[in-house]
Amino acid sequence: MKAEMHIRSQKSRGSGNNTWGGPDTYVAVTLTPNGVECPQILRQDVLAKRGIKLIYCGEGYSEHRGPRSSLGKAIAEAKSIVAKNS
Repeated sequence: MKAEMHIRSQKSRGSGNNTWGGPDTYVAVTLTPNGVECPQILRQDVLAKRGIKLIYCGEGYSEHRGPRSSLGKAIAEAKSIVAKNS
């Protein structure tokens, strides 16, 4: 199995008039069987058909990547999962 970390941007959740935005980046890890290529788009149903497991690690704001931020913690968790499965 091949473990790979993905850091992707997403549309701000509340981006309407005078609404609070919410996190704009998420972190996930894919566990791909040997010989299978992971697609660019991480949709759960597409990945399941290919035998790929998706582990969601968390989300946060792209400008805050420090070790105590929610995005920093999600990246650290993803790195530890990749290290365990490599």
